[in-house]
Amino acid sequence: MKREAVLEQVELNPLGEIRMGCNAYGLQIKTNFGDFELFKDVPILIGHTDYSKCIEQSECKRYLLLRGGFGIYILDIKDQSISIYKLTIRGENSELSEENPIFGKEKQHISGFSKSYFLQFPFVKKTEFNTVLSKFETLRKKQINELVNALS
Repeated sequence: MKREAVLEQVELNPLGEIRMGCNAYGLQIKTNFGDFELFKDVPILIGHTDYSKCIEQSECKRYLLLRGGFGIYILDIKDQSISIYKLTIRGENSELSEENPIFGKEKQHISGFSKSYFLQFPFVKKTEFNTVLSKFETLRKKQINELVNALS
């Protein structure tokens, strides 16, 4: 018998004021397959504390969609892995680039939410996620810097 993935608890972690008069909160997400604590110090909720507006579970119950302040993540509850649908990258001189991250050749459609998501960032085990994300962000910041300086 297959065990259904269950979102058991969401805990808010106050991060302080992110912009004038607007508080941000990170999240700790607990499921029956394990916890996602990687978002504890990431601004997910900005200006409110109602996490139900930012978390959606797929119809098959396997995935969680996490709409954060600077990114949209898809969490695989059973595999305890994470992919990114949308991410805001800040360049070296405060340039902002909101994009659908492409990293590697892996592509996947995830449906069962209010819309379908096409992922071009691989699902990465939660223990390795920050390392892979850091590699991606370093590469993109370099590319953004080169684009900014292309006409100089």
